[in-house]
Amino acid sequence: MKMKLFTILLVSVLMLITCVDGKSKSTPDKVLTLACLGNSLTAGHGADTPGVDNKKKSYPAFLQEKINIPVVNAGVSGDTTAQGLVRVNDDVLAKNPRIVIIELGANDLFQGIPLSTTQSNLQKIISMVNDESRKIYLTKFYSKEIVRIMFTMLQITDYDEQTELINQYNSMFNTLAVSNNIELIDDIWAGISEIHMSDSHHPNEKGYRIMADHYFSALKPYLLENNLLK
Repeated sequence: MKMKLFTILLVSVLMLITCVDGKSKSTPDKVLTLACLGNSLTAGHGADTPGVDNKKKSYPAFLQEKINIPVVNAGVSGDTTAQGLVRVNDDVLAKNPRIVIIELGANDLFQGIPLSTTQSNLQKIISMVNDESRKIYLTKFYSKEIVRIMFTMLQITDYDEQTELINQYNSMFNTLAVSNNIELIDDIWAGISEIHMSDSHHPNEKGYRIMADHYFSALKPYLLENNLLK
């Protein structure tokens, strides 16, 4: 009887030793991350070989050099907002993100998806990741120069029509940012377009490094505030 009681006490002590605040030391909290949800501009398309993804030379990879939490590259070339929406649970939420960057919409444009559908999908993505504790950034995938090239590729060549479409996209992104109280990254193309390119609408390695600098500038105030810089 005494031996049985001793065994019970010993097991109880061991359980207390291996638990802190109700959490087992063998199952520590997941590491917080920065998750980058996007398409080819996130996947590093054309970084060193035109037409080929290279995540090791993508903007998230270059961003990782400056940040002391893991940066998750959830970029898939060719993804529309609808396809990005499908991946949110597995590719973003499952990675325990503290910060989320959303860069989608270019392939909706190329496929002629209505802007209202694009806006609805982006809103759904934002709603899924926005738990009021995460920092969320929404990215315009274009500059005026880049989007005019894209419109021309789609045989939308009238300048006034292009301008009207640009205004519609600007309005969509501004509305999403304001209505959800999230940060809008307005220009990731400065110093890249027509200079450091692998094709008409993808950067090369140098371009992605510059793009990472633009992202870093947008994120830096939050990173400094939360001691997340290397």
